[in-house]
Amino acid sequence: MYISLAASALALFSLASGQLANYGGFTASSPTDAMTIGSIHNVLALFNLALDSKNFEALRDVYTTDVKARVARVPTNDLDSLIKFYNGTALGDVVTQHTAHTIFVYDLQRESAKSISYANALYFSKVQEGQIFARDVDSFYERYDDVWQRQKDGRWLIKERSINIYVSITSSWLRVRGDYLV
Repeated sequence: MYISLAASALALFSLASGQLANYGGFTASSPTDAMTIGSIHNVLALFNLALDSKNFEALRDVYTTDVKARVARVPTNDLDSLIKFYNGTALGDVVTQHTAHTIFVYDLQRESAKSISYANALYFSKVQEGQIFARDVDSFYERYDDVWQRQKDGRWLIKERSINIYVSITSSWLRVRGDYLV
């Protein structure tokens, strides 16, 4: 099970101080809530790492097998279709960096939860011969709306996901020729 150190420390503080932790309007009413939120945060981080490392099979530790997902207006109805989708996109051809932030977990139930999170995704063009750095980068600003399901083994996986892409900008980066290197 993935457990965030910050969530664990927060849970211990809550127990020791008798105070309740507050997550932007959602109050963690028990250390179990804080640990669940930490677990969900870590699964979201694993999602980003799986995409950036091109290890799409790792998405099996992010989604349920019957996940309903809509990625950039493309619906999928199961995990195998979603992995096939990611394998067939530009993700496999370019260097990417995904970072999740502003993660808000709410409607926490015994077997389910919901979350909203935002992410920045950078897609770097291929480095051409004579270049050290990628010349172009596309920036995507994304919002993930997720419904989580607790598994029998205690793990939290995404059962439903909607990804909305808000902005895409192409910009040029520093271009360095290889013959200028010492």
